Order: sequence, then C-alpha cells, then structure tokens
Amino acid sequence: MSARVQIARSRRPRRSRRRHGTTVAALLAAALVAASCGSTDQGVTASRSDEQQLAPDPSDTPDGPGPDDTLNPLDPTDDPVETIPPLPGGGVIDFGAEKTPREYDAFLDAAFTDIQAFWEENFEAVYGTPFEPVAGIYAHYPERSDLPVDCGSEIAYEQVEMNAFYTLCGDIIVYDDAQLLPQLVETLGAAAVGVVAAHEYGHAVQNRSGFFALERPTVEGEQQADCFAGAWAAHVALGESELLTFDDNDVKAGIVAMIEVRDPPGIDVVADPNGHGTAFDRVGAFQEGFINGVQRCADFVDDPNPRIDLVFTTQQEAETGGDLPLDQILEELPLALETFWAPTLANADIAFTPPPLEGFDPAGAAPDCDGLPVEQLVTDATYCSSTNTIVFDGPFVSELWNLFGDLSFSYPIAVAYSDAVQVALGSGLAGEPRELLNDCLVGAWIIDIVPSGEFDVEGNPLANNPNQRITLSAGDLDEVVLTAVALGDEATSANVRGTAFEKIDAFRTGVQRGLPGCQELIDQP
Repeated sequence: MSARVQIARSRRPRRSRRRHGTTVAALLAAALVAASCGSTDQGVTASRSDEQQLAPDPSDTPDGPGPDDTLNPLDPTDDPVETIPPLPGGGVIDFGAEKTPREYDAFLDAAFTDIQAFWEENFEAVYGTPFEPVAGIYAHYPERSDLPVDCGSEIAYEQVEMNAFYTLCGDIIVYDDAQLLPQLVETLGAAAVGVVAAHEYGHAVQNRSGFFALERPTVEGEQQADCFAGAWAAHVALGESELLTFDDNDVKAGIVAMIEVRDPPGIDVVADPNGHGTAFDRVGAFQEGFINGVQRCADFVDDPNPRIDLVFTTQQEAETGGDLPLDQILEELPLALETFWAPTLANADIAFTPPPLEGFDPAGAAPDCDGLPVEQLVTDATYCSSTNTIVFDGPFVSELWNLFGDLSFSYPIAVAYSDAVQVALGSGLAGEPRELLNDCLVGAWIIDIVPSGEFDVEGNPLANNPNQRITLSAGDLDEVVLTAVALGDEATSANVRGTAFEKIDAFRTGVQRGLPGCQELIDQP
C-alpha cells in the first residue's frame, strides 16, 4: 500500500457513486439476520453444485496454524507422489531413450492422458467441432538424442531449460524434465505439475478454437489457459477422471502453482508480451474454471475475468515494493477501514463505533477479549465485542509483513474489523459462513482504496474514494492470496475459516462485485 498522509481525510467530497451503499447495507443487514435462521452450512463451496463436493480427508484436522507452524505456502511439500502404475499400452508422453526415470513419470503421463480425454469429451460441446489431440508431448533433458521437432527445426534442451511450453507451429508440448519438473514436484507436489500440464494443453485448445487469430494481449490467453486448467482440476476433484483423484490438498497445490508462476509486482501485464498475470488474477481465472466449467472459460473471449492491473506509480513504491512500514500501517489501517465502513453503515442508519486496535505478545498477559483464552487469540486478530476492540497477535502479524508484505499484515486485522461490522449488522452467522463473509467484506473495502487513476497535486495516487489516505499498490492483492493460502483450513470438512480456495473465492467476490456480491454470497442456497 502507499500513503498520502499530507492530504486531510475531509479534503475532497465523497463521490455520489458511493451512495448506493445505503440500500445495499440495509439489505445486507436483513440478509444476515435471515441467513442465521436458516441453514448453518452456507458460504462459498469449491464444488460446482451441492451434489458434487470434494470428498473430505479424514486425516485432516480443523486446527489453524499454531505458533510454531510455518506460514509460507510455498515451502517444500512432504506429500509423496501418488503411486500410479504405467498406463496399459503406454501413455501420451514421448520420454525418449536416455531419460532418467522420475517418480512422477507415471502420474504425469496419466495426467496428460486424462487432460486429452477431458478435451475429447468437452471441446465439441463448447466449440462445435471434434477435438484433435496435440501432435506430441515431449520430455526434454540434456542427454536426449532424438530431439523434438517444431516445424522442421530441432528444439535444443537450452530452449526449454526451466520451462514448459506449447508450440503453435508444430502443435507439440515440451517440458524440462531435468530441472523444472523435479523442482516443481519437490516444492509443490505432483498435483501442481498436473495443473501446469493442463495449462499448457489449454494453449493447444486455444489454437483449435481460433483464439490466437484474435491477436489478444498475452495475458488474456494466459488467463483463459488458467481457467481451462481449473476446469480440468475440478473434473478430477469431483471424481470424473478414471485415472486420477484430487483431494483438498491437491486443489490447494493447484492454487499455489498459479501463485508460483505469477508475474512480479509492478509490471504492465497488458503491454508486456510475456505478461501472465498476478497471483490474484491467475488464481481467480483458475477458480472461474473450477467453479463454472469449460463454457465459462470459452466465454473469456467476450467476457474476460475482471483484472486489477496495478503498476508502481512512484519511485518510492518501486523501491519499497509498495509496502508501508509497520508503524505507519498501524496508524493508517484503522483510518482506512473507518473511512469506508463508518459512512456506509451510517447511511443505512446502523449504529457503529469504530473499534481501536490493540496488539499483544502471547509471551505476556492475554488481553481481555470476551473471556477467550490466549490459545484462541494467538496467530490471529480477533474482534472483542465486550470491549469493542480488535486484539491482534503482534509477533504473528509482523511475521506476515516480513513474509509477504503490508496487506498480508493488514488482512487478518481487516477480517476482524469485518466481524465488528457483522456485529453491528446483527449477523447471526457463525463458523465458516461468518468467516467467509468477513473475507468478502474485506474485498468490498479493498475497492475503496484501489487507485482511481487520478493524482493529487504532489503526484500521489488517489483512491477510488478520494477521502482515503492510502491506496492499493502493485502486489498487494497477491499478498492477500498468499495469506489466505497460509491461514485457510486444510480441508473443506474442517469448516472453521474456510479452505484457501473458499477464502480466496469469497475475497475475490468482494473485490470484483462489492457489497452486492457479498449479499449474494449470503443468499445462495
């Protein structure tokens, strides 16, 4: 985030477009109360329908991260590669004669075979013509003698080193089996490599659908390929594959794979010919495919998934990565939340007193918070209704800042602030549905601080709400995605905070659709 503290909060009038919050907040309040009288299992699901849900993993526990647990979702995985026997009659990958066997070979061959079968089943229904598989899929490594050929030219290993790609001319997929895939499997697990394979095959689908003839920016093609990968991942997770199975951790690995290959913060993804998108955008496209299927991905041509393309607008932002110092965040964050929520609730005649923040160290005395033991307050930020304060584990949120950045630090505090809003609204939601609504409400607040494209007299960016003193910076949304992966439940069966998939989806709903989107989240059956 960036700050323009020299401009007073009341300097400029509030834009009239914000007045729609009056009716929305009133409807939201009514919906919250109504929701509490119905089902207790409402919220975002990672399935396409109530009948098709991911099978729970009985080995998973509902506990969140403990004080000694790692928070980095990109840390190496200890999950073993799923043991899959070689496919009868061989699969679809040309491994070459000199290849060193890898423990993931059978899994990857099964994945590519299943991806091909998936498109043979779905392509014609969406695009109206039969599907033709790619001309070849090749493992590449320095020792390989029979080199893959693309339109008459041999592809040397150096051309694919640390990469995987689809060639438009030769209609083949080539991947680095010496470095890239072994590292991805070690870091993220085999399921993530399956998602990468589905993404690359998605480019072959685009070649057959005529997408490349449209000459769209690279990032739009990458978004659609991410969506295709999500549609295939759902097909596996929902038990529709005859070759593979995915559990919640595998779906999470797919999300982390999207994060791992994100663009660095601050680049112009539209102008950059290599732009692939931020983690927020890539995970969002993956989720669109996972939830809504292949047809939604095909519709990206005319109805693309909304993106928030941010670049660094000042030299200071570029030098700091857009991150504010901790002491400045603690000063600016409560003001930014109040600037959005206080008038929104006041316009709906809902009484609300902005809660102050109170940090604590778990090594010392526990704060007074509704009688909760310190064990329930650590590694989190919590709204205390009895004192109207937000208490937060200072060392924990500081670790988030060190790992990911300032909006990662701000995210759990903003979630607790959203819980204060739910109390003001009289919400009867509890457990996971309440947590996911908090995620959505944080996203709705984010809209307020997105840069408007206008600048003050000193060249500082102005937010959508010009009364805001801070604005979103490039990379901030990715910080929330990373934090949601770190803090989410391990399995959908836990039903405590929501899985990484569910939390990111709820947050995206708030960012992209505002309070009306959060209201629809409550209303969905």
